[in-house]
Amino acid sequence: MSQPLDRSCKIEPLGKIDSAAGEFWTNTFEMPRQRDNLSAYETNCLYLNVDGTRFLDASFASRANIDSDSRSVMVGDFNGDRAPDLLVGSVGGGPLRLFLNQFPAGNHRVEVRLRGVESNSSAIGARAIAEAEGKTIVRDLFAPNGFMGQSPARLDIGVGTADRIDKLTIRWPTGKQQVFKDLPVDCVIQIVEGAEEFSVLALAASD
Repeated sequence: MSQPLDRSCKIEPLGKIDSAAGEFWTNTFEMPRQRDNLSAYETNCLYLNVDGTRFLDASFASRANIDSDSRSVMVGDFNGDRAPDLLVGSVGGGPLRLFLNQFPAGNHRVEVRLRGVESNSSAIGARAIAEAEGKTIVRDLFAPNGFMGQSPARLDIGVGTADRIDKLTIRWPTGKQQVFKDLPVDCVIQIVEGAEEFSVLALAASD
């Protein structure tokens, strides 16, 4: 554990230190001189969104709480089953670990693919606002770029039990907006900037 980022502060350990387990208490600013290393002392955590406002700690149940010194995580559908998976990279020459999403199916989602014309062709910076069953869901299109890893730039929108999207608003990087109504779910919706109609593709089969 580390003391606050204040080189002048001195705070006593909050509990008994188990030296045999590798625990120690250090001041962040003294770590280089004392050769302290906090790497690999924290397990990974995974939280499950419950109702849009609360999160459940699913680290142990998901078995994602590995004790490797993990530094990067990439999110993507690696096995084509319509659910986002996690690819975790650790330092020290360790392997990449792929955590497949095996959460029970039941809810609906849609993948929105955008192609810019006046905007950049990948539509990076666009915003999608979906309205379904009285709920508003906002997604921004960008490639999540963490430390030593980058997730694909995709718009995956989960709509829960809704079997249609009442309204979908696309705000392009140019600032222009397009509005589409009554869209299907469990499919891929392709939208070209400036086009009046959208096209629908089937999602890849889950098996």
